[in-house]
Amino acid sequence: MDQMLQLALITNDHFRAQDIAAVATGFQWHVEAAIGQAQPVGWVRRLRPNVVLVDLDVPNAIGLIRDIVSAMPQVTVLALVTPQYLVELQEALMAGASSFVTFPLEPNQFTTTILRVMQETPKREVPTKRGHLVAVVGLKGGVGRTTLAVNMAVALRQRVDGDVILLEAHHGLSDLSLNLNLLSRHTLASLAQESNIDIDVLQGHLQNHASKIKVLAAPPDVSQLVELPIESWQLILNQLTTLAPYVVVDTAAVADAVLSEVLTQADDIVVVTGPDLAGLRSAVVLLQTLDSESKVHGRTHVVINRAGVRGGISEAACAKQMGEAIAVALPDDAALATFALNRGVPFVLSHPRSILSRKVQELVSKLFDVKAAPQLKRQASRKLFSFGKGRTVQETLTIAQ
Repeated sequence: MDQMLQLALITNDHFRAQDIAAVATGFQWHVEAAIGQAQPVGWVRRLRPNVVLVDLDVPNAIGLIRDIVSAMPQVTVLALVTPQYLVELQEALMAGASSFVTFPLEPNQFTTTILRVMQETPKREVPTKRGHLVAVVGLKGGVGRTTLAVNMAVALRQRVDGDVILLEAHHGLSDLSLNLNLLSRHTLASLAQESNIDIDVLQGHLQNHASKIKVLAAPPDVSQLVELPIESWQLILNQLTTLAPYVVVDTAAVADAVLSEVLTQADDIVVVTGPDLAGLRSAVVLLQTLDSESKVHGRTHVVINRAGVRGGISEAACAKQMGEAIAVALPDDAALATFALNRGVPFVLSHPRSILSRKVQELVSKLFDVKAAPQLKRQASRKLFSFGKGRTVQETLTIAQ
């Protein structure tokens, strides 16, 4: 095949994992093994392999196959069967497994089966021009979601030619407007007055910003607060991803239907927390919920904000507590963050060489396959200061809290 296959193996047997990896290496296939993984469906969702091998020796293997097929229909699932589990093989095939491979491993049968099912798997139609949607989330207020979403969107726009849309997805007052020093002519409040939210209507509500990103913000005044029905949010999220190749969504610390819909549609989910117990507890609850939700397919990335602050929990301790690697640790720079907010200028523009800005650029590199950020000229930087179904995610988070 033209590209290297990514295989995921779910088993409790180290020796089987070693044997399969040895055979796969001969074909230059990459194998990741989850041995004793507590949340295998979430692990597979983050890994995004081409083929998943489920060892029928794993407890509830049939239910696991069924869950993976339901959550990720684009992934080919095979049963790994030993002689004593031949009776369960039929159940595995009925649960959605495309085929099976036997253990002890017979290399020819193994590789032939993999290649055959990859060729026979029907190609799914990919939605036309669907943009990459990234959700910036956290269940604790004040962790820096909005600041990160704004600077991520601006940093991304510096690197790409296509549009980047920044959406404020909640029913509260706008924080994006403050961070961008933007007086929005059209907001979610005016969008609520539209009888039909279509592509043309959404384009008319997008506000152009001097950084070249496009913004759809919440209202800035209490008298304008509205609650859009979930059907409207579904339309907004779907249509924005057809209008731009990149959509960054800022959320609120509220486990409601809006957050549930954003998480369901997100390709990547950036979980933001501070180096404190309250923030870490909220992040753990959120990560556990995402792992257990079959409707959520986005890859999760944990970001520690204000890392290194005096009295804070260390990055290593944070990672251990959450059971998740830290994608990026943003250093504590309250002076720069406050300056950026008060001026309404994202710090990736006002201070592109700061450690904080470089860390945001690092996160953008991990999330998107884009070229390196350009070096801004000092004169240009100064000019920028003149800116003007089952249980839902919502229900699960509410119970967890």
